[in-house]
Amino acid sequence: MRNGILLCLLAVAAAGGGYWFGRWQASSAVAIAARQAVPEKSRGKMPLPPVRHPPPNKNAVQTGPKPDKHALDGIKAKFWDLKKRGLFRNGATEDSEWLKAIDGVDAADIPALLAFVDKNVPKMMRLESLSPLLQRWADADVSAAMDYADKLTNRQEREQCMSLVAGVWAKTDASGIVSWLKPFPAGLFRDQLLGSILTAISAADPQRAFELFQSFSGGSLKRGGGDLPAIFGSWAAKDPVAAVAKAAEVLTGSQRSQAFLSIASAWAQQDPKAAMEWADTLANGNDKGNIINSIFSVWSQNDVTGALSFAKQLPESQTKQNVLDNISQQWAQQEPQAAVDFVNSLPKGLSRTELLGSVIDGWFRQEPDAAIKFVNNMPAGAERNRILQTVVGSLAYENPDEALKLAALLPPGQVLDNIAGQIAGALAQSDPQAAMDWINSLPEGDAKRNALQNVSWQLAENDPKAAADFAATLPAGSVRDSFVGSIAHQWVQSDASAALAWVQGLPEGEARKNALSTVCQQWAQQEPQDALQYAQALSAGSAKDMIMEQAAEKWAENDSAAAAAWFKSLPESESKKAFLEGLVSGMAQDDPENAASYVVGLPAGEVQSKAAIAVVSQWAESDPQAAAAWAARFSGDTREQALSSVVQRWSQDDPAAAGQWLDTLPDDSIRERVVQNYIDSASGQYPELVAPFAKTVADPDRRADAIENVARNWLRIDPAAATDWLNATTLSAERKQRVLTESKKEE
Repeated sequence: MRNGILLCLLAVAAAGGGYWFGRWQASSAVAIAARQAVPEKSRGKMPLPPVRHPPPNKNAVQTGPKPDKHALDGIKAKFWDLKKRGLFRNGATEDSEWLKAIDGVDAADIPALLAFVDKNVPKMMRLESLSPLLQRWADADVSAAMDYADKLTNRQEREQCMSLVAGVWAKTDASGIVSWLKPFPAGLFRDQLLGSILTAISAADPQRAFELFQSFSGGSLKRGGGDLPAIFGSWAAKDPVAAVAKAAEVLTGSQRSQAFLSIASAWAQQDPKAAMEWADTLANGNDKGNIINSIFSVWSQNDVTGALSFAKQLPESQTKQNVLDNISQQWAQQEPQAAVDFVNSLPKGLSRTELLGSVIDGWFRQEPDAAIKFVNNMPAGAERNRILQTVVGSLAYENPDEALKLAALLPPGQVLDNIAGQIAGALAQSDPQAAMDWINSLPEGDAKRNALQNVSWQLAENDPKAAADFAATLPAGSVRDSFVGSIAHQWVQSDASAALAWVQGLPEGEARKNALSTVCQQWAQQEPQDALQYAQALSAGSAKDMIMEQAAEKWAENDSAAAAAWFKSLPESESKKAFLEGLVSGMAQDDPENAASYVVGLPAGEVQSKAAIAVVSQWAESDPQAAAAWAARFSGDTREQALSSVVQRWSQDDPAAAGQWLDTLPDDSIRERVVQNYIDSASGQYPELVAPFAKTVADPDRRADAIENVARNWLRIDPAAATDWLNATTLSAERKQRVLTESKKEE
């Protein structure tokens, strides 16, 4: 529970200044979807509205020492040194030496350094390397930085870099950046830009940030609601009462909950008692509990004794237990013996045991020898075992050797099972061989299984070859299969060809199949042209086809013309067909109309049919109506599969519009099968909308199945309306009764 609270608080903190840095590392899938909001034809390399960079403020006060300027050659030398030492393995921005060098680079040298990064940093790490450089450049010349970002050819990098620059620009020219944003069409990419802008503006003027949010949301606060916590956190830092009033007035559901958490955290920094008075006015429930936990977390960091005194007056509840747990752990890091004495003064029971575990956990961080001595002197029994579980789980990553000694005091059973994974994971970080030896020493059972599952990715990252050898010693089963999957996932990032060779040597089975898919997909996503070159040398088979398809898709997303030209050079084969499916799918990500035109130019037959379905599947995500109109031009199986693909997607986003479109189709066997797909896709969430279509299915058996499917889903949502509808259908009386009876049993 305590971890859940801390995670919640971290999330609230992230909603502040670091919120949009987190979005900087958003998944490529989100970035791709965002880019679809602006068709490539109308965007090109999107002619940007003019960037009006304000003149520097000559009266600005220097708040700190000016960082030393670092010569470009020196920064390059630092890069090669860090890379040689392996400090770029998990991303360039993780190393403080590199960040210090970047912070001191002269703005005039940034373009040259960006070119150096583009050439030498692996693609999968380039975004993290671009971030600090572009931040520095935007501070000095936002116009040049934005122009650079817009000219990036990789869509993910382009959109995220533009968002970063927009956030910097908004700090000095809020009016200018808002005017620049207005011409952008509504969509995920504009929301991404807007979020960066609002976060920057809210730091100085949260009310204005919220007004801008409302104006850009088009009256629907559901769109882009992730920006709200940062806005209300900044607002509360200036005027918490006004922030609460506005959040209560205009927000509902999870948006209000998140805003309240941000307000609570900011308010507690200024006046925790006033924040608690507000929290007491809220209705009991999860929101109130989370808000109280947030307040006390901040309060105890600033005044642990005052927070504890107030917390003791709370009514008995799980919330009070959580608060005391959190406060006691922090107190133990300041005055461990006083915290222990306080806990020991409480009545014996599970609550005291859990609280004592939290206190000792904090004690270990300050005085590990004294804490270990205290635990060793405790009498054996359930209380000591529970405390050992808490302590070992925490100590494992700080002092795995000591954690092992304490774990030896635990009897075999559930407690050891629960922490075996933590111990193994900690050992794997410092001594992978010791981790494998310890795992092998465990008896077969849950403890060993948990340990294996927890260390697989670490062992694979440190030494994939050794991890693969270790996996070969494991007995067949789900644990080994999972271990193999983790090795494949990690190995492909450092040596894709070696990872693929290893996977191909695995025995046939589900583990090999899943690992092969992982390797092919990741390699094709990271380095599509390298993957294609390797695939050319492979024998015909699933591995070759999978790489060809996925690499083609990634390549076509960024340079469809080059990918299409390469396709023409391929000899006729199954792998060429696979490449084509990926090619048109990648084209359709960015420009579905262009992809559709390309498919129309292909020879009629199976190849064209599969390509058409791939295009429709992508097109339906952004414009189902246009995709449906194009799919309707085909005939036979291609028409049926394409229309079914459209309706499956459309029914999730706008089932009413999808139903209206179905009514326009000619009444034939293809329409009937498409209607069945519509019913299957939408009846779970929208049974009342698909109900009329269930009655129109011509085949009696399929009609009966469709009616029953709709009725069962509808009865869970609105039993009265569903019962009336069911009784008016042609379903047999016996079958109606069975559906109604089984529905009541589920209630």
